[in-house]
Amino acid sequence: MKLTDLFDRIAIINLPERTDRQRQVAAELRQLDLALTTPGVQLFPAIKPEDAADFPSRGARGAYLSHLEVLRQARRDGVQALLVMEDDLVIDKRLQPALSRLALDLRQEEWSFLYLGHLGKGRLGPVRLEETRQPQQCLHCYAVHRRAFDPLIAYLELCLTRPAGHPAGGAMHVDGAVSMFRQFQPHHRTLLIQPSMGSQRPSRSDITHNRWYDRAPVIRQCLGLARSLKARWQQLMPQRAGDAVF
Repeated sequence: MKLTDLFDRIAIINLPERTDRQRQVAAELRQLDLALTTPGVQLFPAIKPEDAADFPSRGARGAYLSHLEVLRQARRDGVQALLVMEDDLVIDKRLQPALSRLALDLRQEEWSFLYLGHLGKGRLGPVRLEETRQPQQCLHCYAVHRRAFDPLIAYLELCLTRPAGHPAGGAMHVDGAVSMFRQFQPHHRTLLIQPSMGSQRPSRSDITHNRWYDRAPVIRQCLGLARSLKARWQQLMPQRAGDAVF
């Protein structure tokens, strides 16, 4: 069993000039019997914008645009299940032997988001799936099912048209935007692999976000606004499950 048996595409976001990161992530893939040249593995050249615009930083804007474009490409190419990795990912050695069981469990679930790497501290025990509705900080290793492509892409594109701090979501770190989307549309189920199977390698960052603990208060504020807006909207205009609220 390989990771490419669970996901149609594995997209790795990497700045072309960061060849050190390419070598590191290639070494991580080898322990999963994969390579950068394996069919289904895509090395995506990260977007490096000229300025920050209304984002917290130039790197935050670049990360946002890169994740958005990876999603757009997957939708355009008819990908069913997309796994996105950032190039500073460190993969837990327990993932490979757990793949067969995880594949079986996933086939029995209807999911929209799956976080293979996250900052939550799971209970001790075997590698397993757990459902969550909690915000997730960082997007260093996560998957999106095609059922979420259209509404998620539409939401991320709308955020680009709104200023930072907008109650419905504006220019912000991409992990905060994805968490806000999940709060607005909780019928898109989110699963975690527990314990986390991926962490971030400490190193100089060009395109990825600042450390999560620098952003936690901002994310909490954004999610509080999102919940309030969602509740108010539902009072004024009840909608069918699956309809956009943006």
